[in-house]
Amino acid sequence: MDAVVVTYNSAREITRLLADERVAGSFERIIVVDNGSSDATLDVAHDLGALVLDRGGNGGFAVGVNAGVRAAQGDRFAVINPDIGSITPDVVERLARHLDHPAVGAVAPALQLPGGELQDSAREVPSPLDLARRRFWKQIPDGVRTDRPVIVDWVVAACVAIRRDAFEAVGGFDERYFLYFEDVDFGVRMRRAGYAVVYDPTIRVLHGHAAASQASFSSWATRQHLRSAYTFYSRHSGYLWPRRLRPPGRAAVLR
Repeated sequence: MDAVVVTYNSAREITRLLADERVAGSFERIIVVDNGSSDATLDVAHDLGALVLDRGGNGGFAVGVNAGVRAAQGDRFAVINPDIGSITPDVVERLARHLDHPAVGAVAPALQLPGGELQDSAREVPSPLDLARRRFWKQIPDGVRTDRPVIVDWVVAACVAIRRDAFEAVGGFDERYFLYFEDVDFGVRMRRAGYAVVYDPTIRVLHGHAAASQASFSSWATRQHLRSAYTFYSRHSGYLWPRRLRPPGRAAVLR
């Protein structure tokens, strides 16, 4: 299985990732797609043996993922952030077992934050009200809490293994999202195509999560988050309503 890593001024993170022999030994190849970094990301990735795709500019996360997937080989691949750690061959093997099921299109492990707590990386599709509760009242109304593998609406794309046939069936990541909500949109389209998105909390990897979208309203990250939210709800207007008022989705059921 190949891994696709999208970078932007990620020299420190990609150095740590590629220098980790456990990570290097977990994948056939690591494909670094660089979105116009001005730091040493490209040089580091080349020196540490990654296959590097220099896009020369920043087209966004979805564009980078799709470019990396086109370069990946095999019928399954992983998408990982440069700040992911503790990936071992056993982790990849366990994720791949889920993809052996023909109904499973994508699977993600639990993401453990630097302080030891788990990130709420598997969620139901949020309504705008859910987003407000998350931001202003620090509530997590759409988070999935479980100690066993389950089918979920979507998973954060910081570390996810995907079947190529499922990815191609939905047309990959939607490149209209520059940053944020592309993984929510991907999960929605996977479910509509009849594929399951699985979250397995018995598998854990480290994630140096920065939560940039929780910055002030005037920040660049927050503006991108709001812009992507508008794009998502424009395309999927049924999710404007609270979850209890929505029709059931077309989620695949594992048997």
